[in-house]
Amino acid sequence: MPLLTISREIGASGTFIALKVAEAMEYTCYDQQIINEIAQKMGKKEDQIEDFDQQSYNRIGVFFQEALASIAQGGMVFHPFGIGPLDWDSAEIFSTYPRGNFQEKDYYEVLNQVVKEIAEKSNAVILGRGGSQILRDRSDTLHVRIVADREDRLKHVMEEQKLDLEKADKLITSKDESAANFIYDFFDTDWNDPHHYHLVLNTSRISPEKCIQLIINTLKAL
Repeated sequence: MPLLTISREIGASGTFIALKVAEAMEYTCYDQQIINEIAQKMGKKEDQIEDFDQQSYNRIGVFFQEALASIAQGGMVFHPFGIGPLDWDSAEIFSTYPRGNFQEKDYYEVLNQVVKEIAEKSNAVILGRGGSQILRDRSDTLHVRIVADREDRLKHVMEEQKLDLEKADKLITSKDESAANFIYDFFDTDWNDPHHYHLVLNTSRISPEKCIQLIINTLKAL
């Protein structure tokens, strides 16, 4: 059976759709399990790779992890905004930074390995984490993007996470930026580009239930 990757905006019901499609097709839905597997392969705890993950990607956190690794090896570290080398005379202020001593390329390589291993099992729904990019050359994979209007996303996030409007708005902005930066930095592409997907479904226009059926019908047609 074809594989399925789902890229989704927070508050657009993407996770709900993924789980329901997996249930109907007797697939396994992979989300947090991907992080568990990456951490295991890298010999790290999950919180040590949090800054590298799409859900919470932190450019500054990643930079300092790589900077500290470079310092440990006697290397020079340049300012992330291109204004020359950093002054590490007071580098002890970062000595308690609670992360690992690996680099972005390490995470990227293991992420690719884990996603491709999942793909070999078939009957899988892969949520986010660059699945559409990592598996873009596979003819047996359906790539779907789930989006929704900002107003509807705010409403869903407020209801699901019990947040007020201001906090929901900040959360959506933060998650969107993390995901967009992750896809750009790791795959040099725009996660909103519709050309990466076979289907782009807007749950403000088409109900999640109809989106589920559309995806199932397309998988069966493949």
